[in-house]
Parts: sequence; C-alpha cells; structure tokens
Amino acid sequence: MTQREIRNEIFKLLFEHELMTTDLLERHKEVLDGLDISKSKKEFFNNYILKLNEHKKEIVDEINKNVKGWSYSSLGNIEKVILQMSFYEILIEKIGEEIAINEAVELAKTYGDENTKGFINGILANLIKK
Repeated sequence: MTQREIRNEIFKLLFEHELMTTDLLERHKEVLDGLDISKSKKEFFNNYILKLNEHKKEIVDEINKNVKGWSYSSLGNIEKVILQMSFYEILIEKIGEEIAINEAVELAKTYGDENTKGFINGILANLIKK
C-alpha cells in the first residue's frame, strides 16, 4: 500500500467520524487492525490519527482563520476533512507544503466535486502565504 493509499484510508476514517461522529480512537484501531500493511505504515497511520486528533482544535481554529467568507462549520464534510489533513501536515508535521497541497488536491479530485479542488487549493495558498 502506497503512502497515498494510506492517506485515502485516513481520509475515509476521518470522513466517517465527521459524518457519523463515531469514536475516532476506537474506530481507528479497528481500521488499522484490518489493514494489511507494514509496521512502519501502521505507525504512520496510527501517529497521524492520534496527533491530528490531539491538535484538532488548533487545526480547526487555523482553518477558520484561512477560509475567507466561510466558517469551518459551514464547510462540507469532504472539505473539512481534506483541510484538517492538509493543515495538520503543514502546521503540525511540517511536511513540505508542495507535498501536502498536492495530496490535498488529489483527495479533492477523488472525493469532491468540480469546485472542491480549486477551493482547497485557494485556502492552502492563503495559509502558506502567511
């Protein structure tokens, strides 16, 4: 399983949590147990979910500061999750901005509508300008 495929699994888990308010930490263990991946990829998945969850309030606050004319609560669930992931990667994990933006745009192409990609890209462009 590639890193992009792992991110897709993370997206699905976070989307389910956003949509159904499942217990994220309990559900992430179930999903992780069901994935046939290497130990290092399991650690990546596990750390991603745990650290994103730990920093969620900070991430949502930063998203709110960067969505011009919108608020986090008015966003669709797909946009919320993609933004959570990309803000987490840029602000918390310090993953290269180009990589995080590219991954966010790919998720937007896969799961969003024709406007999602541009919307996400614009918000992330605002973030990295700061």
